[in-house]
Parts: sequence; C-alpha cells; structure tokens
Amino acid sequence: MTICVCIRNTGGDFVNIKKIIKLNFIIGLLVFIVLFSTSTYLNYELNQDVPNMLEYKKINSEGISFTKLNELKEKCKELIFTGYSEISCKVKNIYDVFPGKDIKTKVVMTDEKFFSLYPYEFIEGGKLDYLSVQNGNKVAVISDNLAIDLYKSTKVIGDIIYINDEKYKIVGVYRTNKSLAYNISDDGYERIIIPYSAYTLHDKKEGLSIDVFTTMETGQNTSQKINNKLTKILGTNLSEYNMFDYTLSKKISFQYTRILYFSIGSLCIVILIKVLIKYFKKFITSSKESLKTNYFWEVIKENKKEISTISIKVFLCLASIIVIFSLIKFNIAINDNYLPSDNIFDLDFYRETIVKNMQLTNANESGFGNVYNRYLTNISGIEKTALIGEILAFVFIVINGMALIKLKWKH
Repeated sequence: MTICVCIRNTGGDFVNIKKIIKLNFIIGLLVFIVLFSTSTYLNYELNQDVPNMLEYKKINSEGISFTKLNELKEKCKELIFTGYSEISCKVKNIYDVFPGKDIKTKVVMTDEKFFSLYPYEFIEGGKLDYLSVQNGNKVAVISDNLAIDLYKSTKVIGDIIYINDEKYKIVGVYRTNKSLAYNISDDGYERIIIPYSAYTLHDKKEGLSIDVFTTMETGQNTSQKINNKLTKILGTNLSEYNMFDYTLSKKISFQYTRILYFSIGSLCIVILIKVLIKYFKKFITSSKESLKTNYFWEVIKENKKEISTISIKVFLCLASIIVIFSLIKFNIAINDNYLPSDNIFDLDFYRETIVKNMQLTNANESGFGNVYNRYLTNISGIEKTALIGEILAFVFIVINGMALIKLKWKH
C-alpha cells in the first residue's frame, strides 16, 4: 500500500499575496498623490492667472462704444471699469522687418484702467496712462516675445514699431505667461496694447465697439448689484453682452478639490466616531464589572490611570473630529443662472436651462471668447476628471490597506 502525502506551500502563497496587495497599495497611493498634486497645482495657477473680475463679453451684435463706456464710468464712480476691442494686425520694426512666421499679432485697443484689472507683469517701461488715452498718443505696450523677435532684446523702450503701417512708440514690455495651463487656453497671438483713441479706423462705418468691458466686485457691490446698475444705465445695450463672473467660476472650479477633502474627511470622522464608541463600550463594560463589588467612587480611585488614559484618547478623538470638520466644510458654489428662484424641484426650469445653454453654444452666441473663459473651462474639465480618479484611487488604497491589516492580524 502506497501513501501519498501532499504538502501545500501556504507560506509561499501568503508571501506572494502580501506582495501583490502591498504593490497595489503603493500604486494606488502614487496615483492619488500625482492626481492630488496636479489638481492643487492647477488650482494655484488658476488663482494666479485669472483675476477676480466680472467680464461682459459681446455676442454677435454691435456692442457699446468707448464713449458709452466713459459715460458708464462717470455714473458708477465707485467701480473701476475698463474695456477693450481687438483685431488681427500687421507689425514690423523700423527696418521693415516683420515678425517670424510663427508669430501672429493682434492689436488691443483699450484705456488706462486696463492694467488695473488685468494681471500683466512688466519687464520694462510702464503702462498706458490717462493723458496718452485722452490725447490719442500713438504708444504701445508689447510682449517680450515680440520685442525679442523684432529687436533681439527687451530693452526697447522708446523704439518704434509699425502697426498696420502706422508709427507707434514702445512704452512698455510685459512678460508672456508661459504656464502650460495658460498656453493651452491661449490662441497663440502676441497682443500689442494701445490707446483706443490712437487707432485709426480705415472704414468709418465700421465703428469701434467694445468686445469686452470689465469691472470688479467690491464689498458693497456684488455681481447682482452691479448687473442691476448696468441694466439701468445701459438698458437694452447690456443684452448684447454675456456676463462672466470669474470669482464665482473659480470657486466652482476649486470646489472639486474641496469635495475630495470632504469625502476623505468624512471617512476619517466616521472612523474616529467608531473609535470613540469602542472606548465608551470598553469603559462601560469595565465599570459594570467593578460596580458589582465596589462603590462608584472606589471604582474611580482604583481605575484612575485607565480612566485618565481613556479620557485623553476620547478628548483627542473629539478634538480631531472638530478640526477635520472645520477643514472640510465648505459652501457649495452654484451659478444663480442654474437655480430656480422659487422651487428647487422645478424640473422644467432645469430642462429649459440646459436647452438654452446648448442653443447658445450651437448659435455661437456664448459671447466673445478670450483666454480666461477657455482657461476656466479647461481647468474645470481637468479638475472633474481628476476628482473621479482621486476618489477611485483613494478607494483602491483603503481596500488594499484593510487587506494588509487583516493579513497582519492573521499571521
């Protein structure tokens, strides 16, 4: 009679399983860190590059003139207003040398308040001033890229450029924003900024209407109040523009990261509450046994050290819950346009709003497009995708972490 003995290498299987779970845990952690770092970095870049302002962008219509904008400034002196209009242009230096084929140019016609609201960083020279705008002086602010291409240097203050064959003196050079997030939202044009009053209209019939006019919210003037004031002053002309509230739009973009904080923080609070319940149960069970043979005060005296330890642990848990809650709580930011005024369960309102937005997009009437609204759209899209990835990675980490702990308990 032959006896066969089979020995399973359970120890080796356990080691392999543990290695696989540990590898999964590390991969999940690395993915989470990369996504979280990217999301945080993009939020920082967005906050740096896009100012807190209200832009009114022209739809496919006539728009308002700079004369009308100046009247608006007089009637709303408590607010800062600027506006600009831009078109493609031809540029050359005094030697009749045009920029390289990779450089495209646009001229931006604006006023002296432009640089008060838009975050340009200057390398050389200064900004447009009040007198230059009033007198229609032919002065220009150009980018460092254009300065180097035309004059091989950024030290070009006082030099001349020709815009559509008209002579302008360079008074300032600004630094081009080279951030990746900004560049993928830009249109690739180098902007030359001049006083609107200096630009010569070749076709007098075309007029010079403003593509975008801009202001900023203050403590006393919210976006809604500003909009109401503009409606009274501009009347039907305001309907020729769509408003973009970048303060609110940035809050909406930032809250994707806040949702992640809230999700992780809520899980931590649940775990801490479970730990608290465990301590309380342990204390109650221990006290019940002791109270069968001793009085209450005697039990406290005999278990003073244990009670002190549990009390400290309970205090730390409660303190942690309070701190985490204060860090993760936030107010959901939603554009007023997407909220019904009376009933939040008004399904017809939501349906009509979605249809209206789609129709505006289809009709290309969402307003004049610039780098800021494209920037916000791109970052918000990335943030949404990153949030989904972060939550999935975090769940993956938790599952594999719990598996590692269970394996450790078993062996």
